Amino acid sequence: MLGKFLLGAGQITCLALSLQWTSALAEPIKLGSGFLLSPALGMDLRYDDNINSSPDNPIDSYLLVTNPSVLVEYDRGATVYSMQYALSHGNYLDGGRASYTDHALTAGADWEISQRHSLTLGAAYLDIHEEFNDQVANDLDSLIFERDRYRESNLFATYGYGAEGARGHLDLTLGATDRNYLEEINSLDRRVPYLSALASVNVGSNSALLGQLDARSIRYEPGINPLPDRDNREASLMLGGERETEQLTVLLLGGIVKKHFENTDIQDYQRPRWIASVDWRPIEASELTFSAERRPVDSIASVANYVDAISGLLAWQHSWNEKVSSNTYFRYTKADFAGTGVEQDIRRWGLTVRYQFRPWMDIRTGISSLDQDANEEILGYERNQVFLGFDASY
Repeated sequence: MLGKFLLGAGQITCLALSLQWTSALAEPIKLGSGFLLSPALGMDLRYDDNINSSPDNPIDSYLLVTNPSVLVEYDRGATVYSMQYALSHGNYLDGGRASYTDHALTAGADWEISQRHSLTLGAAYLDIHEEFNDQVANDLDSLIFERDRYRESNLFATYGYGAEGARGHLDLTLGATDRNYLEEINSLDRRVPYLSALASVNVGSNSALLGQLDARSIRYEPGINPLPDRDNREASLMLGGERETEQLTVLLLGGIVKKHFENTDIQDYQRPRWIASVDWRPIEASELTFSAERRPVDSIASVANYVDAISGLLAWQHSWNEKVSSNTYFRYTKADFAGTGVEQDIRRWGLTVRYQFRPWMDIRTGISSLDQDANEEILGYERNQVFLGFDASY
């Protein structure tokens, strides 16, 4: 059920980022005694027409990106352990920009304690240097384009209550995220402990009522430059439901979100909070997806009190035959940087075509584009990439 993927905003962000470089894997290598090994390798040659995201006089460059990863799993039946390491190395072939290397390490453990009780523990460590490519995580934090280099760690635990097929289910998540910026003196390091609760009640074989409560505390570390105190506590409550059939999956959640700032000079935030998602599979080989979301986002560059963000996605995945498939998407994000007067309209679109050259290798090509409009000219620009590459697994 889709409700499972709503739990723990910080947890989901970290895991999405850590998996962005992982290709589709073939059958894992069985090492014996319940151990499974899944190595993978991806490589792209890209042409980027604006490597510095400049509004004027853009610099173009070819970019060679290498993405190895390895996943190790240990399956003991009622308990499953996993660890994954992924690396992304980019080398600009011209344009005078330094190469970069991103790292992502995740680990997790799932315990089926009994028929009704389960426990999941997870951890993630990210070292992020590059800010735009065709596979960047599609969460709102990444879509609002003020991304900076950072290191981030995340720990979480999720307790689940409810047997499979039971009328009701409850998930409780407790976690904390630490983010430390590497270079930008205006980006403040932060620590974010968070708590999430998701309850679902089946009202039919394909439908469920949902309720989700999220709470987090955002604590900033003082930086070199004097900036206003933006420490705040955030809480949201949403109610809704989902329905899943063979051809259609619909998720609707709506409610309210509040941010309370300790600095009395900053006005508290209270707005509607909602998530909507529709997946339509008219035929077995094709799927259309529409999703939309509204929520506040912490300002990465620390120049705004927060960012009021609304985003929508339209995507189409289609398998043309046994070997050729395509993925097309368009996403629009509207961002209002509270306290600054800055507004951004961000449009991203992309097309990827895959060809299964061998059972263990896909060749892919495509284009991705970012077009950012802003009421401040210096913040508006366009950036496009064309790529040719492959994904291989054992």
